[in-house]
Amino acid sequence: MKAHLLVSSTIALTFLGSTISPQIVKAELPMRLALEGTTFTIVVPNTDTTQPAYNGKLRLYDAHIAKMFEVTYWMCSRRRSLYQSYTWVYQADSGKADMGTFKIGCKLAFDITNAYGLGKIEPAPFDDETYMVRSLNITGGKVDKWIRFTNNFKPEK
Repeated sequence: MKAHLLVSSTIALTFLGSTISPQIVKAELPMRLALEGTTFTIVVPNTDTTQPAYNGKLRLYDAHIAKMFEVTYWMCSRRRSLYQSYTWVYQADSGKADMGTFKIGCKLAFDITNAYGLGKIEPAPFDDETYMVRSLNITGGKVDKWIRFTNNFKPEK
């Protein structure tokens, strides 16, 4: 389930060992992800994370928090562990603005996935390669519920 970077935010997919051609997917939310040990870093270019994401009600902030949960769920599923937890360092303005440090445990990631369901496959661009992960299905009446959740999901520092 790897995808190789071709040009900036455009990727060609390699999925389950076969290249899907000529399908191209563009990242709707530009970001960079890194993992060191059990600490992820998410760096976004946005200076104002209160702006709308996906031309809807969700803010960029809500979408970035969702990506943290999606990647945590993906990682926990690969490792098949309910007891693992990951720290997320969230930086906006290309790393100049500290948005906080969040802790997401596998159990919470699984609970959130069960509550919202999984949607389409989206790119998760790490420094060395891009993985394709399932997005949370935050649609319809779940949008307001997610916004309430992210408003209450506070950083540790």
